[in-house]
Amino acid sequence: MNMQARPGDTILSAARRANLARLLAPRHIAFIGGKFAEMALRSLRKHDFAGEVYVVNPGRDEIAGHKCYRSLADLPVAPDASYLAVPAEATVAAVAELNRMGAGGVICYAAGFSEQGEAGAERTQRLIAAAGDLAVVGPNCYGLINYANDASMWTSEYLALPARRGAAVIGQSGNVCIHLSGSQRATPFSYMISAGNQAVLGFEDYIDFLIDDPNVTCIGLFMEGIRSVPAFAKACLRARAEGMPVIICRTGTSELGAQLAVSHTSSLAGRNELYDALFRRLGVIATETVPQFLEMLKLASFAPPFTGNRTAVFSSSGGDNGLAADFLSAAGLALPQPTEAQKAAIAPQLPSYGHVSNPLDFTAGYWGAEDLLTPIFTALLSDGYDHGMIVLDPPPLQLGTEIAEPLTAMVRALAKAGEATAKPVILASVNPESISGPMRAAALGMGVVPLQGLHDAGKVMAHWADYSAMRRADSARGLPDLPYALAPLTGSAETLNERISKQELAAYGLSVPPGHVVTLDDLRNNPPSLDGPVALKVLDDRLPHKTEVGGVSLNLTTADELCAAAQRMATNVLKHAPGIALDTFLMEPMQPAPLAELIVGVKRDPLFGMVLVIGAGGILVELMEDARQLLLPVSRADIETELRQLRSFKLLDGFRGKPKADIAKVVDAICAIATYAADHLDDLMELDVNPLMVYADRAVAVDALIVKQTLR
Repeated sequence: MNMQARPGDTILSAARRANLARLLAPRHIAFIGGKFAEMALRSLRKHDFAGEVYVVNPGRDEIAGHKCYRSLADLPVAPDASYLAVPAEATVAAVAELNRMGAGGVICYAAGFSEQGEAGAERTQRLIAAAGDLAVVGPNCYGLINYANDASMWTSEYLALPARRGAAVIGQSGNVCIHLSGSQRATPFSYMISAGNQAVLGFEDYIDFLIDDPNVTCIGLFMEGIRSVPAFAKACLRARAEGMPVIICRTGTSELGAQLAVSHTSSLAGRNELYDALFRRLGVIATETVPQFLEMLKLASFAPPFTGNRTAVFSSSGGDNGLAADFLSAAGLALPQPTEAQKAAIAPQLPSYGHVSNPLDFTAGYWGAEDLLTPIFTALLSDGYDHGMIVLDPPPLQLGTEIAEPLTAMVRALAKAGEATAKPVILASVNPESISGPMRAAALGMGVVPLQGLHDAGKVMAHWADYSAMRRADSARGLPDLPYALAPLTGSAETLNERISKQELAAYGLSVPPGHVVTLDDLRNNPPSLDGPVALKVLDDRLPHKTEVGGVSLNLTTADELCAAAQRMATNVLKHAPGIALDTFLMEPMQPAPLAELIVGVKRDPLFGMVLVIGAGGILVELMEDARQLLLPVSRADIETELRQLRSFKLLDGFRGKPKADIAKVVDAICAIATYAADHLDDLMELDVNPLMVYADRAVAVDALIVKQTLR
C-alpha cells in the first residue's frame, strides 16, 4: 500500500511545534542534574541569555551561583526549556514529570537508550511514551548551541558569533558539532543541535520547524542515517518549495557488503547509491567532507541564487589561474572566454604584456590597484558570466597591514564590479587557511563571500549553481512526487518463471520476443519447424538464474539440435539442482546483435521504497557496475536523465559510427516496467529485465524475472 503524502503538509503536530518553539526561544531554562548540568550552566553564563534560569538538584544548595530546587515540582514555572543530565532511568521519570507540568522542550543528555541493545530499546519506548507532546532532543546527545538568542544548553565552551542569523545544523554526532562550532571559516550559525538518538525529534521534525524560522538561512545535516525516508522526503520537499536549502554531510558511506537477493538488481542497488538517488530526488545538496560542508553552508547563507554556472576568474598569477581552471572545470562550472567586444574594451586597460582571457591574469603590476582593476573586473562581468571570483592568498597576519591593504583593495575592486553588474562575487584562496578572520570579515562586509580552498570552492559553487537551476525549474514544472512509502510484506517469495514474467510485462507495453512452451516429449516426437535460429531455455519457477545451471542454449537451427540441447540442459539442471526433474522449456527466435544491452530492474527496499535500477546489462551487469538508481514514482524526464548518465550510454548514441538508438523507445520500455511496479506495490518484491536489447528502432526484453509475495 502506498502511504503517499503531499509535500506541502507539515510533519510536526501543532502541540509539538509550539513546544519546539519554546525550546529554541525560551523565557526560562531549567538545568537538572549535577556535573554536566553545572558545565552547561557555566557555559551559558558566559553569554547573554536574558531569561530566567533554574537549577534542580536534591543534594546541593547551590550550583554556579544559582539556588538549587529539590525537585521539578518545586519550580515556580513549567520551564520552556530543560537540560536533563541525569542517568537513563531517571531521565525517563523526569521527562514524564516535565510533560505533566506542561514544560516545553527537553535536552536529554544521558546515554543508555537505543544504542544499548534490547534493554536500551525498551527504555527508549518508555521515554517516547513519557514525552507526550514535549519537544525532546536526544537522548544520548550533547545539547544545543543557540546563537540566535544565547539560550544554549551545551557543556563545552563555544565562541559567540557576530550575527545571530545563519545555518541551523543538526548533527548525529555531538563531537562533530563541537568541531563545527569551533571552525575558522566565517560560517554563520543560528543553531547547533546535537540530535543524538532522535527518539522523539528526528531530522524531518527539525527541518519542518526550521523552514519557518527567520533566524535560519539554510539547514545543515551531519547524518549517519535516516529513520524514516517518507517523513524525511516530505520535510525536504517542503523546504525545497519554500526555498530553504538543505545541505548534507553523511558519514558511514563505506560499503560493508550487501546481502544478495534473487536478482542482479539487488547487487546493483547499494545503500550509498540509494541515498544518492534520494538526495537527487529531493534536491538536497550532498557534500563530501566536513570542510566542504562548512563552505556550502557559508555560500548558501551569504550568496544570492546563481543565474547559471558561468564563472569569471581573476588573479595576478598564472599558477593560481591554472588551478582555478582545473578545479572549477572539474566541478562542472563553465569558464567561457570573453567576447571580442570585451577583449577590445579590456586590452587597453592591461599592461602591454597582459592578455585578455578567462581566467584573467591581471598581472602583478596591478597588485592592489583598485582604481585600475575595478573597470577591468566590471567589463568582464558585464556580459556572459553569472558570477565572478578572485583568487588571493593573503599572507599571515604577523606580516602586518602593509600587505593586507593591497589585498583588501583588490577585493574591494571585485565588490564594486559585482555591485555594478548585479553579479555574485567570491574571494577564493588556494590554501584553506590563508584567509584570516579579519580578511573574511572585511570581504563579507563588502558583499564578497570568502571561500577557503579552491577545490572546495569549485564544488560548492557548482552545487549552488545546480540548486539555483533546480529552483528555477521548479517554478515552471512544480515539485517531484514523494517516493512511495511501502507497507512491509509478510508473505513468502514466489518466483514467476520467464514466460509468465514476460506475459505480465508485455501487458504493460514492454516488447518481448514471440515464444512458446515445449516439453522434451514434444521435441522428440513432434519437433517444431524452424524459420531461423532459436533460443531454448529451461522453464521452472525454482530456477531464476538459468545460465548458472546450464539452462540456456542459443543459435539452435535444427530439430536434432533442439532435442539434444533440451536433454543436455535437463542433465545440467539435475547436476546443479538435485531434485529438479526438468521437462519444460521456452523456445524463442534468436534476436539479432543489439546496439547495447541494458538491465532494468525494480527492488523493494525496506527504507527507501521501490527502487528502479537502470544499468549496463547482459553478462557484464556486475562486472561494469554501471548503474543508476531512481526512487519510484519517476517521470520520463527522470528516466532519460539517468539513462544519459550511464558510462555505457555511448553505445546508444552512435558509438563508432553505429546507428543511434531511439531513446524515446528505450524510455518507453523502462516506463512500462516502472508502471508495472507502481501497479503492484502491494505484492512485488523484485523485478529483473536482463537483458533489455536496444536497437535503432526498438527495445526488446529478452529475459525477465518477477518475484512476488505469496500468502499461500
